[in-house]
Amino acid sequence: MIRSEKRMGYVFATLILTAGAFVSMVLALLKPNDTSLLVLTIAITVALSLLILYLVNRKHNLDIRVGYKLLKQALLTKKEKIVSYEAGSGKLYIPILAEIAPKLWGQKMRPSDKYYFIVEGEKYEVDETTYKNTEPNDEVEMNYTSVGNNFLGISVSE
Repeated sequence: MIRSEKRMGYVFATLILTAGAFVSMVLALLKPNDTSLLVLTIAITVALSLLILYLVNRKHNLDIRVGYKLLKQALLTKKEKIVSYEAGSGKLYIPILAEIAPKLWGQKMRPSDKYYFIVEGEKYEVDETTYKNTEPNDEVEMNYTSVGNNFLGISVSE
């Protein structure tokens, strides 16, 4: 989960490198004989992108290196079960045309259940087993990373 959050650092670094490549290309076209300015632009671009990558991902890297999480006890205020429909699973449903050509116009969207806990006024999505094993006013454990304080998930208190 933490590794997927590191993506933003790579996106920023790639944007900086792309902008630097564009500036270097323009400099190479405008001043083809002046290589010192081109080398300086490339060096600054690479250094800046590495710095951005380090600064954005440093807490995530520390969380991965440390390898433990913080547990905070919280009171489950409310549970919610919501029916959600899978995007793109159904085509345009028209009842009259569905009787004539059911494969073309009669496919409905597939429903799926989503389970939510409301803890301290915030809504968190949980899996089905966690949802079924708890009741309102139960104690739950909120899992956070140790350095970056990123939310990892909810588990049931024993």
